[in-house]
Amino acid sequence: MGKRGKNGSRKLYLTFIGFVLASILILIVIDYLQLFDTRGTVPPFEEAHHPSGQSLTCIGLIDKAISEGFQKMGVPREKVLFLPLAPTQYNDQRWDFTSIEARIPRSHDILRAGEAIREEISSLELPVHMAIEAESGDEIIYNLYCKEFHTHRLTLTHETPISSHRPKTPRIAIIIDDMGYDKSLAREFIDLDIPLTLSILPFTPYTNLIAQGARAAGREVMLHLPMEPRSYPRINPGEGVLLISMEKDTIRKVLHRDLGEIPCVAGVNNHMGSRFTENKEKMSVVLSELKRRGLYFVDSKTSRKSVAYDLAKQMEIRAACRDVFLDNDLSNSALGIQMDRLLTLARHNGHAIGIGHPHKETLWFLTRLQLSLKGKAEVVPVSGLLGH
Repeated sequence: MGKRGKNGSRKLYLTFIGFVLASILILIVIDYLQLFDTRGTVPPFEEAHHPSGQSLTCIGLIDKAISEGFQKMGVPREKVLFLPLAPTQYNDQRWDFTSIEARIPRSHDILRAGEAIREEISSLELPVHMAIEAESGDEIIYNLYCKEFHTHRLTLTHETPISSHRPKTPRIAIIIDDMGYDKSLAREFIDLDIPLTLSILPFTPYTNLIAQGARAAGREVMLHLPMEPRSYPRINPGEGVLLISMEKDTIRKVLHRDLGEIPCVAGVNNHMGSRFTENKEKMSVVLSELKRRGLYFVDSKTSRKSVAYDLAKQMEIRAACRDVFLDNDLSNSALGIQMDRLLTLARHNGHAIGIGHPHKETLWFLTRLQLSLKGKAEVVPVSGLLGH
């Protein structure tokens, strides 16, 4: 009995060990297979003018140096205006030409302020040259060159007395793209005291759940419509993508399926789509269907050659363009500069649209900003900028 009992215990122990090893092996195999499962993988997003050609990496560093230089001088952030970017290209170099206007307190000498900025930029130890274009008692204009490419124009003027006329509060809309893969992070964006507009991808693990939660909280919901990028098929926008090789009926069917994924959708913007949005014939099919359904369209402007916005206006569809990508660079200083650009555009034009993405850094930035933002602009859903 003793020997038989020992043998039985040993068999039971070996069986248990075998079960544990088999379970571990199964988990390893499942984890390995998930590397090839793109359904649960957040797709990349396209930059404003990507992907071919080289970019000048010094641009963001110069922006940051200028912004920090004025902060050290005690110039309020709202007095430093980062104007709309102008995509520029020369040979294989592509960059965003940046115009910056700073209103300096009259207690500061304009020329000394400019020299302080020059010192801040010199500390970067980059091949940046700063030259005076024009100079007077109350204004000085600098041109900045990185690697001999003209990248910035910086205008310093003395602050003028405040007018008694109170300007109308500018309005901005902030879209958070690429929703659908992280329900917890989506919930935190929804719970912010800012009426964000959520743009949700179709056929993701939490497409419907996030859409319903957003609508229940009174947030506006968009379809983040996958469209063919220039880099397709190397980069795939995901299930439900519209391709320029599709016939008109196929485009309509795919669009119908995509829209059916998201309840209470108010409008649409493109996910990727640098190639598709340049094709007038294919975009007209999409826009005709959106017009029939009473939906608006926002051109994410992933291509400088996009025809989508102009075509939508010709077709008398409620439409808008993305003005600023907020979080291409996730550093706090870069997020601040991009938000300043958005607010500057809103002050100049009365309104502006910014696009962010479901990054924790973007969430934290907006969390810190939500109280101070109310004094600078009125945040509204996208439809609040387009009318009905």
